[in-house]
Amino acid sequence: MAESFWSLPKPCSPAPLAGRVPSGYNFPMPRVSPNLRVKVLFFGRIRELTGITEESIEIPEGATLADLFDRYQSRFPSLTGFRASLVASRNQEFASWETPLSAGDDVAFLPPVSGG
Repeated sequence: MAESFWSLPKPCSPAPLAGRVPSGYNFPMPRVSPNLRVKVLFFGRIRELTGITEESIEIPEGATLADLFDRYQSRFPSLTGFRASLVASRNQEFASWETPLSAGDDVAFLPPVSGG
């Protein structure tokens, strides 16, 4: 007697790729850089003390203007005591020291302006 189509064994389907045991090559990768890059501009006396007109720097995510200035204070101890008289700006707008920074921001530290 001939086998009918209904009595033939059903072919096995391969297991889905997601169900396979990992080979070690496809492991989750941490973020490459948890840092943000910002451009920092210095003016007046601050530029003279640092010797920097402009530079691009990486800072950790969540950093504020105050954190960024503190980093420069540690690099240039001569900046200590200047923060109280400085104004900070982010993307050409005055900002408070607690303002969080984002990737691509332009930051400027501006000394008081005087003139006659």
